[in-house]
Amino acid sequence: MGETLELLRTVIKEIREDGFEPKVALVGPKFAEKAAKELKTLGLNVYVIKELNCDAIIADPRFLGHLRKASRRISLEPLREEKEMWEEIREIGEL
Repeated sequence: MGETLELLRTVIKEIREDGFEPKVALVGPKFAEKAAKELKTLGLNVYVIKELNCDAIIADPRFLGHLRKASRRISLEPLREEKEMWEEIREIGEL
């Protein structure tokens, strides 16, 4: 899950560059399942929200819902799809 950690770090960096301090992660159960270690490593307070499924929202809790720049929504779905695509290409190459 190195790409997940990289994605999370990039999002946190972007939020900090906008002048905010991301401290919370609102995550869906599938996101939590796949990225629990990464979220703990980053020291975020994690809240699981069933409706987010494979997505997560990283945010500065002081401005969540008030300022768009204070949070970012990310999804593991594109990473999963890309990984599957590369596996299929590898399988085709082995034929």
